[in-house]
Amino acid sequence: MQNTPSKDIRWKQRFDNLQSAYGRLLQAATANEAAPVDVLYQMALVKAFEMSFELSWKVMKDYLDYSGIEVKSPREAIKQAYTNGVLQDGQLWIDMLEDRNLMTHTYDDAHAKVAVTHIRQRYMAGIAQLHQYLLDKLNPPKLGN
Repeated sequence: MQNTPSKDIRWKQRFDNLQSAYGRLLQAATANEAAPVDVLYQMALVKAFEMSFELSWKVMKDYLDYSGIEVKSPREAIKQAYTNGVLQDGQLWIDMLEDRNLMTHTYDDAHAKVAVTHIRQRYMAGIAQLHQYLLDKLNPPKLGN
C-alpha cells in the first residue's frame, strides 16, 4: 500500500488535534499538582488524559496507515506502533488502554485517585514520548545544520 497525500494529511490533521489535547493535559496536570485534592482538577486531569489517549491511538493508526500498515483497533495500533519504533514502551500503552477503558466505565473516587496517580506518574511520559516522535516526523532535522 502506498502512502497518498490524503493519508499524509490525515495523520497531520489528527496530530494537530492531539497537540491541542496534549496542551490541555499539561494544563490539567499543572492544576492538579498545585491542588492535588481538588476533585475538579482530578476530573479535569482524567478527562484530558482520556481525550489525549483517544487522539493518540488514532494518530498512531493514521500514521501507521500512511506508512503502509493497516490497523483497526487501539490495541493493534499500540502493538504495531511499538513494533515499528513509534512507541518506546508498548506495555505502558497497553496499561493506558486498560486504565482508559476502566475510567470510562467506572465512576468512583477510589478509581479516580488511582487513575490520577497513574496518569501523573506513568502515562504523561508515554504521551510526551509519542508527541515528540511525531513532532520529529513533522520537522525532521535538516542535513548540514
